Amino acid sequence: MIKTSEGEKLYSQKDIADRIGTSKSTVYRIIKELGLKHSTKQSQTMLYDESVLKSVKKDFENRKLVQGSVNESAKSSDELIAQLKDDLQHERETVTNLTRLLDQSQQLQLSLQQQIKALKAPKQATTGTENASKTEAKETTDNTKNATEQPDKRHWWQRIFTD
Repeated sequence: MIKTSEGEKLYSQKDIADRIGTSKSTVYRIIKELGLKHSTKQSQTMLYDESVLKSVKKDFENRKLVQGSVNESAKSSDELIAQLKDDLQHERETVTNLTRLLDQSQQLQLSLQQQIKALKAPKQATTGTENASKTEAKETTDNTKNATEQPDKRHWWQRIFTD
């Protein structure tokens, strides 16, 4: 920090960096981005007035806030991802359990159907022989009818040319 003859304080980039707690290159970048001009130049050192110090400090604090919010959002995103992974694992376990229960239900239903068939089988055996004899009788009568009706089932042109 240098005092001019008018009592004004001037700061180098190094002084500004020390006051706001950052590096000289960060101060240089902020000054360049904001388009701030130096007040004077002493040999090769550029000196800046109090307003430049305040502007750089304000911009640096804003950058820290933005970076902090980005870090917080990244943390909250990581927490959200972890929560979603836990939820997904829980859903997979639920689907596995439901699939197992469905398989058991199907097996029980199949065994019940087999038991019902086994109980109905003796009744069908007695009625099955009666139905078989009725079916045979019906087939013989149908065959005789078909034999007699066969000539009538010809096409019209077959009946014209063969008769």
